[in-house]
Amino acid sequence: MKTQYNPLERAQDSLDDRPEIAETVARLRTHIEIMMQRRERKLPPERQLSAEFGVGRSAIRKALTILENDRVVVRHVGRGTFVGSGAGIAPPQLQALALGGALAIDSSVGLSPRELLEVRYALEPAIAELAALAARAADLEHMRDCMRRREEASDLDAYEHWDFALHMSIAKATHNSVLIEMLDLVNRLRRSAGWRRFRRPSIKPGQRIKSNAQHRAIVQAIAGADPQAAFAAMRAHLDNVSGLYRRYSDVVSAEDAILGEK
Repeated sequence: MKTQYNPLERAQDSLDDRPEIAETVARLRTHIEIMMQRRERKLPPERQLSAEFGVGRSAIRKALTILENDRVVVRHVGRGTFVGSGAGIAPPQLQALALGGALAIDSSVGLSPRELLEVRYALEPAIAELAALAARAADLEHMRDCMRRREEASDLDAYEHWDFALHMSIAKATHNSVLIEMLDLVNRLRRSAGWRRFRRPSIKPGQRIKSNAQHRAIVQAIAGADPQAAFAAMRAHLDNVSGLYRRYSDVVSAEDAILGEK
């Protein structure tokens, strides 16, 4: 019996932040860099990669799924896995720096959504501004596809996956490898348990309508090559996220106080 394809499996795999998977992704990126230098396009079979890297085939499969979502590889049933259009965007040194940063930070201790919000305030409006100046037709097409899939997502895992993908598509539209890797690091940190707890209310219909409109405004400004509008639209979106966090913090503080009295 043929197994039915489940599109959410890709979203769930891409949210896997176990060190084994992250390390496998980094090693595959290095492998692909070497392949590109040799002008090779087809990756070895999963069985061969598993033996070469000393990890299970499931780890190879999940790592390839993450790279496929980033368009670093393309997989064709019956033909194999090939180097994709997104390969080689960032120098290996930057990839290693982002990977090391994500793995070095224990996001369960001493890292709060507030800190990530502050980083996003400093980074993402400027990214949107630059994207409005540098985006190409293919970038805009990918951006709109991510936005559509984000709006159609039916659960938190899929919603988070496409939200991350949309924000990364904006960073990639800058064609600046440093900014791309910096936002990728922020997105990895946003996958922590504490951040996901904060983000659960964002899947509610009322909040999603407002958030969808904000993201459409960002993409529209970038598509219109209007850097000032793109900067302002991203800043307005982050203002909304910041307000949600403050309300969430008040609720959590009240709940903790009640539990402390019991």
